[in-house]
Amino acid sequence: MINIHEKMFDQFISHYPTRSYRKGEIIIFQGEAPRSTFVIRSGVVKAYNLSIHGDEKPMGFLGTRDSFPGTWIYDKVPSAIYYYEAFTHDSVVYLVPRDDYVAFIRSNPAMALAELDRYVEGQLGLSMQLNALQHSRANEKLMYTLHYLSIAHGKPISDKKREIEFHLTHQDFANLTGLTRETAATELNKLKHLKVINYGQNIPYTVDLAKLQSILNDQYISELDPGTGTA
Repeated sequence: MINIHEKMFDQFISHYPTRSYRKGEIIIFQGEAPRSTFVIRSGVVKAYNLSIHGDEKPMGFLGTRDSFPGTWIYDKVPSAIYYYEAFTHDSVVYLVPRDDYVAFIRSNPAMALAELDRYVEGQLGLSMQLNALQHSRANEKLMYTLHYLSIAHGKPISDKKREIEFHLTHQDFANLTGLTRETAATELNKLKHLKVINYGQNIPYTVDLAKLQSILNDQYISELDPGTGTA
C-alpha cells in the first residue's frame, strides 16, 4: 500500500520528463557529472564498479522511487563514483534538476525522514553484501548473497519464502560473489537440490529463508526479520 509520503513524492516527480533505457544500457558512466537527478519510475538499475582487470563488481540494485547518484545529488562528490546500468528491460527514470529535488526533500521533515530511511536501507544492503564477501567458502558466499537479495529485493510469497523480484543469471551471481560462473552455477544447483532455493528458465529465484537460516545457523541473519527487509 502506498503511504502518504510516497503519494507526495509521486506527485512531485510526475511533472518531470522521463527517459527509457534498454537492459544493459548505461545510464551514467563512472566519472560522469550528471545533468540531473535520476529517479526510478519503473524497473531496476544496477550500480557497479570495475576492477583493474575489467571485472564487474556490483554495488547494489535500485528500484522504484530510488534516486541516484546519491553522493552527487547531495554534493559530496563532483561526479558519479559508480556506473549505473539498466538491469531490466522496462527501466524508466525521471530526470529531475538536482536543486529541485534537494529543495523538495528539505521542504518537508517527513520527506527528509523518508529519504533518510531509503539511504539507511541502502547501507544495510551494502553491509549484507560485505558480510557475504567476507566468507571464504563458495556455498556460504552464495547463501549470504541470496539472503541479502531476498531481504533487500524480495517479495513475500509465504511466511518464510521470498521471491527475488528480478531475473538473475549465473554470471550475475558470479559477479556479486567474486566466484567463477561455473562455480556459482554448481553451488546454486546444490542449493536447489537441498530445496533452499528454486529457480528455472524464466522462473525467478525463490528463497526459503527458514532452510537458509537452519543451514547457516547465524545470529546475524536471524536478527533480520524477513517481514521488515530493505526492499
